Amino acid sequence: MNNRQRQQLQTLTPRLTWDADMAAYSTFRAGNRVEALVEVQSENELVSLLPWLEQEQIPWQVIGGGSNILVASNNHPGVFIRQRAQVRDVCRVGQDGDTVSVCVSAGCSLAALVGWCSNNNLAGLSFMAGIPGSVGGALRMNAGAFGQAIGELVESIRCVSSTGEVVEIPHNRLRFSYRSTLIPGDKNVRRIISAVVLRLTLGDKQEIQNHCLEIIAKRKQKQPQGVASAGSFFKNPAGDFAGRLIEKAGLKGLCQGKAMVSPKHANFIVNTGGAQPEDIVGLMEKVRQTVFQRCGILLEPEVRIL
Repeated sequence: MNNRQRQQLQTLTPRLTWDADMAAYSTFRAGNRVEALVEVQSENELVSLLPWLEQEQIPWQVIGGGSNILVASNNHPGVFIRQRAQVRDVCRVGQDGDTVSVCVSAGCSLAALVGWCSNNNLAGLSFMAGIPGSVGGALRMNAGAFGQAIGELVESIRCVSSTGEVVEIPHNRLRFSYRSTLIPGDKNVRRIISAVVLRLTLGDKQEIQNHCLEIIAKRKQKQPQGVASAGSFFKNPAGDFAGRLIEKAGLKGLCQGKAMVSPKHANFIVNTGGAQPEDIVGLMEKVRQTVFQRCGILLEPEVRIL
């Protein structure tokens, strides 16, 4: 960006960090720097920001809660957008019998939303307990676990386009698949999810909280604890599990620099302390090549490499 653009961007959003170290915004605790990181707290901010970025031809990315990304390229140009929202902004917008419609901003953290639901006697999201990241990021990748995915609960989403238009899209126009959500519209117009309406069910508060604790306990039993990671690194291939294939290939504990294939769960690449992005990417490629050579399956990363 030139000086004029930098000054204009500063006036568009007060929550702006220049030359941002993305290791501080990633659950991997690794990443290179980006030219600018912007935090937005409302849909109106996106309405002003996105058309300006498009007009100025400044590249931009959305990073969600940073739980599923790795900024591998050095001195990444342009703007990274991080949405932020408070759980107090979550609200009920409708009810039909025991089914309750809840509206939540995309920038709300999943952990906060799961907690809010249990405190308000709303069941349906317990399977997401213990998953880091934001609601918007979870929607973009149709995050899920234990045989369920968030897309199953979506009633509608709101998006802000790169032209500044705000649209609401009902469930029947969205296409949810494994770790993917396809939003209809002009492929030349980019969109950011700004909010979602979820269909939840009235339930018993204690039962919901107990279920959340059970889910978290299962995660702790199976997944590495006390080390930085981006969660499951590879998508599960059809009819199989990435972790099983990686373990079968004898790759548990494999290291490159300070990055390691977790000895506890083979589909986790962990930062043992001070891992560089190139360590993680290099280890990813070693795993992919070895699994392909030994099992004939080319694993696809679930983590976004930017």
